[in-house]
Amino acid sequence: MTRDKIRKIIQEVKQQHLTELDLSDNSLTEIPTEVFELEWLETLNLSRNELTSVPDAIARLTNLSQLNLRYNQLTSVPESIGSLTNLSQLNLRYNQLTSVPESITCLTNLSELNLHHNQLTSVPESITCLTNLSELYLSYNQLTSIPEFITRLINLSELYLGGNPLTSVPESITRLTNLSYLDLSNNQLTSVPESITRLTNLSELYLCFNQLKSVPESIGSLTNLSQLDLSRNQLKSVPESIGSLTNLSQLDLCFNQLKSVPESIGNLTNLSELHLSFNPLEDPPIEIAEQGINAIREYFHQNQAEKDQRI
Repeated sequence: MTRDKIRKIIQEVKQQHLTELDLSDNSLTEIPTEVFELEWLETLNLSRNELTSVPDAIARLTNLSQLNLRYNQLTSVPESIGSLTNLSQLNLRYNQLTSVPESITCLTNLSELNLHHNQLTSVPESITCLTNLSELYLSYNQLTSIPEFITRLINLSELYLGGNPLTSVPESITRLTNLSYLDLSNNQLTSVPESITRLTNLSELYLCFNQLKSVPESIGSLTNLSQLDLSRNQLKSVPESIGSLTNLSQLDLCFNQLKSVPESIGNLTNLSELHLSFNPLEDPPIEIAEQGINAIREYFHQNQAEKDQRI
């Protein structure tokens, strides 16, 4: 879009007092100064541009509830962003941020904060002031540990921590009793923390692309799970208790070292997708496993019938 066309769009928003402005995908290297005159704006989309900074004048847009700056080249965000106290959604994914301004603590109406795919090595403890936060995206940064203070965000329902070099999960994660979605994929975890198995409201749990060697029996406590991804680990067995996850619709165990799966897997009557490929399966044989859950159930049923006959 040409600069003249962009000015025309901004002029239209000004004349009609529109509350939304979309300037995404325009190769902008800076935000047009006229934008900061639109103090009634509620939604501003500046995604997929070439912005390297955000001017302090952003503080004038105090009616913003949604600000989208994803897919730019931002290395920092000004402290003045703290003036946008009506923000409920702030999207900064796919930038080059190495830090988050302390003033973010003023954004107490934020329900969604997206910092996915940046270069963060830490997040400020002041983030705990965001008591209305329900979705926090920290995937694909450089976090080496999960700060204990994040577990004070007790209203979180979705937490994304995939793609960091995490080796452990704090015990205090059990405080996040409202979590329904937890992504810990693409990390360096060697075991499934017992603490996670106490998050009984989880419906989706992603632990793929780690170095897991075992799964605790207590995973059977997560009876609300509908999706469980344990693929691409080093698992040699799966606990019998997995048969307690009767709400599971998708279970991915591919690319592990499983020679068998527990017979209790047949209890998963809501399972519509079961992935077991790229395992050295013997019980059931891989050719049976590849036919799906019904074939596996039949295999175990026939095995039991044969055992009963021998008794």
